[in-house]
Amino acid sequence: MTMKHSLLIGGFLLFLFSCATTNRIIEIEDSFKEIKGIKLAQNLKAYSSEQTESFGNRKYYDLKVNYLFQQFKKGQTILIAEFQITTPVGVGEPDSILFLNLDQEKIRLISTEYKYNGKLMTRKFVIPENLWVSIANSQKIMYRLYEGKEGVDVKLKASETAKVKEFFRQAIKRRDANLPPVPEGQKKW
Repeated sequence: MTMKHSLLIGGFLLFLFSCATTNRIIEIEDSFKEIKGIKLAQNLKAYSSEQTESFGNRKYYDLKVNYLFQQFKKGQTILIAEFQITTPVGVGEPDSILFLNLDQEKIRLISTEYKYNGKLMTRKFVIPENLWVSIANSQKIMYRLYEGKEGVDVKLKASETAKVKEFFRQAIKRRDANLPPVPEGQKKW
């Protein structure tokens, strides 16, 4: 292979990976549904909390998390976290409960939607507005899902945590921009 071909292939790969949508916040706008918002997609490594047959080994899973903040024309907002886990065929389905660990504070969220197509399982969780500020200010973020009886843990790396915090800060800023202003004498701080 010549140097020219190597540079061409390297340039193509650089272009391909620079256009990837993972761990980047993307603006979305759907004029037909009258929705604006932002989206963050992350590919994470999840591991089983259970030991496998051989001593000290854990099962690893590929997990994709899509965070979606939607703002409707009438001012309502919603923030959804969608967990997609690829698993071997025949394992139990993911539990409808997500445990969110923010700086050692454990919070339980209940799934609103479930899909399964034989290998890819998806669960959606609505993140209540009263948690947005806590998530945006957390130092460590961890998730725990259950697949059958097996716990699946996700510990976000520092860069992944920073991006999630940035996403929630932007969601808070967008939500607050549409709220009516508080009269000067009624501000709390």
